[in-house]
Amino acid sequence: MRKVSKFPFVVALVVALFAGLTYLLAWSNIFTVSSIAIDGAPTAASKETISKVADLRTGDKLARVEPRAISHRISDIDWVESAEISRNWITGEVLVAITPRTPTAYFNNQVLDASGKVFILPGFSGAELPRVSASTPELGLVAINLFQNLPESIRADVLSLAAYNESNFSLKVLREQKQLQILWGSNEENELKSQVIDALLALPENKNIRRIDVSAPHAPLVK
Repeated sequence: MRKVSKFPFVVALVVALFAGLTYLLAWSNIFTVSSIAIDGAPTAASKETISKVADLRTGDKLARVEPRAISHRISDIDWVESAEISRNWITGEVLVAITPRTPTAYFNNQVLDASGKVFILPGFSGAELPRVSASTPELGLVAINLFQNLPESIRADVLSLAAYNESNFSLKVLREQKQLQILWGSNEENELKSQVIDALLALPENKNIRRIDVSAPHAPLVK
């Protein structure tokens, strides 16, 4: 008696299992998106932007959620440094984890991060950041470096910085409810310049001055 081959049966079983699994993942209502979490968006407006770009909805089939494609779309947003998408097959949650760029200064009506990337962050209004005016982002970073090197007594009062070149900076500061323009010069002798400014402002005859030039701190000028 000739044995009956089991191979066709095994093939049919594998095909049936594959078809069933495909239906279960792609078409049935068992594995669907139950919730969407967005983590890392720094403002409500930026979170809304991520939600629109991700284009995810509860009830979507989990198998049809494409983490790589969604991540690429989100990473194209200028204020996003990186994005990672994960699916939980047990709970049905899709997590969108964002690493945003961190603003270090306002730059030409936008914001600038430590890498020199210029971007607009929806909903951001960090008034504590300095406002930098410069012809290029690279020069803007040089201005931020100056800001970070300023003595605290000056840095806390800075409203804005203008960078004309790498050795010519101008500050606008607020002292005793009065705005002053300070021609700072280069990013050198910062502590001495700060001391000279304090000494000049302490003189009664300088109570109405509006501009101080400490680019040459040993020979300051006031106006």
